[in-house]
Amino acid sequence: MSQAELKANIPAALNGVLVKTPDVLSGAVRFAGTRVPIQCLLDTLARGLPVTDFLEGFPDVTEEQAMAVVRWEQNLAKEAFGLGQAS
Repeated sequence: MSQAELKANIPAALNGVLVKTPDVLSGAVRFAGTRVPIQCLLDTLARGLPVTDFLEGFPDVTEEQAMAVVRWEQNLAKEAFGLGQAS
């Protein structure tokens, strides 16, 4: 898999926050410097739990990393609904 293919699933705004390599977690997108897949944060939020619960369960992920993903998702939703960008 080429470097371009590995980055294809990671938005530019999250480069350095998330990574994807074929030899770690079977290529699942994960938080940089960890073995924690992004799916764990998404599952936590989908259950209505706060980011702090996720951070307590996965202390290798920094608050800055988790919040970068949350802000990106918020901006994506606002753009989809024509609400402008989140601050």
